Amino acid sequence: MFLSHNFISKAMIIPIDGLKPSKQVLEEFGILDKAELLPGGLSRAFLAGNIVVKYSPEDTEEEVVWLATMLDNIRREDFRVQKFIKSKKGRYLVDGWVAYEFLAGDFRKDIEHLKLKKEVLRSFHEAIKNESLPPNYNFERTDPWGVAEDMVWGERPIECHKRIMKEIEVLVDFLEPLELPRQLIQGDPGHVLFSDEEPPALIDLSWHYRPADFSLVVLAADALCCWCGDECNCLNADEVYKIFEDVEHFDQLLLKAVLRRVLEVEGHLKFDINYLDMLDGLKPAIDFVSNLFSRKT
Repeated sequence: MFLSHNFISKAMIIPIDGLKPSKQVLEEFGILDKAELLPGGLSRAFLAGNIVVKYSPEDTEEEVVWLATMLDNIRREDFRVQKFIKSKKGRYLVDGWVAYEFLAGDFRKDIEHLKLKKEVLRSFHEAIKNESLPPNYNFERTDPWGVAEDMVWGERPIECHKRIMKEIEVLVDFLEPLELPRQLIQGDPGHVLFSDEEPPALIDLSWHYRPADFSLVVLAADALCCWCGDECNCLNADEVYKIFEDVEHFDQLLLKAVLRRVLEVEGHLKFDINYLDMLDGLKPAIDFVSNLFSRKT
């Protein structure tokens, strides 16, 4: 998902083999290789040679032109971004499909790569700090991520399932308003790939309009969560905190980031009550922030 912030229901999560691009779509983008389904991405992204084709029906040609142009204008050597490909007719969107160059790399979970992610995100946000908002950007978001974010920034009342409120009711009392400059940010900052041969790559951009440092702190909040199960290889929470403690207003931003992740669960519950199980993985981050603020009182 590149631009649209409308939540995709289960009906949009396509079959096991994905919604394959037609031969006509591939030919229009000049693709001769066979398209193979990529993992993740709601089963809507395929790799054909060194080109990714992705089903993106929520987007308009105007929006994809905006994104492609912006990314083309980034001139940095310390990170890579997706470069979109035009069709034979000069369009970026063909029957709901877009195409862009494949970025090689893999996800790495260790403390040194967390530091690198932080620096990559800082550089990226510096590169786009003066960019205008996407066409038709919707400030009245209805997806779980946007609604949760509005709640923690005081733009909507906090409303959630009683079990979620039980987990966070103490933390909510510590929320404070922050007046910081806003810009486009990567709202899902963990999507950074690493390669031994090339600079890190940012993928799956999800646009939010918040302070740039909020993206960094969502990255920190995610690093404090634990999804390991019985064999845990999570990062040390104190080491994670130390990496980000130079971020201005870090404690308050971290509080907002952790609460955002927890409140996102509320938005998913309308589709599946089992999303409440996500609270187990979020608990370490909740506890860390709770202890952080409890020591201040």
